[in-house]
Amino acid sequence: MPRRISFTQYLVGHASLERPPFFYAYAGMWLHMLIGTGILAFATSIALPMIFSSMAIGSFCLSIVIYGLLTREYGLLINIGSYASSISRIFSTDILSTILLVISIIAALVSGYILLSGEYRSYYREIHDEDTINVPQWITLTMGTMVVLLCIFGLKIL
Repeated sequence: MPRRISFTQYLVGHASLERPPFFYAYAGMWLHMLIGTGILAFATSIALPMIFSSMAIGSFCLSIVIYGLLTREYGLLINIGSYASSISRIFSTDILSTILLVISIIAALVSGYILLSGEYRSYYREIHDEDTINVPQWITLTMGTMVVLLCIFGLKIL
C-alpha cells in the first residue's frame, strides 16, 4: 500500500522537482526576511525588534503576493498595500503607521487563511479523493477570534 503524503509535503512539493506555488511563496518569505533584516540591521540605526517585527509581517505579505501572482488569484494582491504599510512602519513610528500596521496584519491573516484553506481543500481532493472536506472548525473559529481581537485593538489605538 503506497504511503500518502502529508499536507506539509503536498505544500512544498514532496519528492518531485516541480514545485507548487506555495513553495516559492514560502521560500520568498524567508529570503526576504533574512536578507532584508540583515541589510536594515547593519545599514540603519533602527532598533532590531522594530526591524524584525515589521519585516516579519512584510515578508508574510510579500509571500502572499507571490502566491497570488503564481496562481493567478489576483484578490490576494491586496497584500501589496499591506506590504508597503508594514515596511513603512520601520521608518515611521507615528500613530497612523501603527494603525496601518494593524490593518496590514488583519489583511494578511485573512488572506493567509483563504490561501491555506484553499490548499487544504485541494490536498484532500487530489490525495484523499474526498470532495466534501472542509477546514476544521476550530481553526476557523481561532482565526475569526484573532481577527476580531485585532480589530478591537486597532479601534482602541484610535
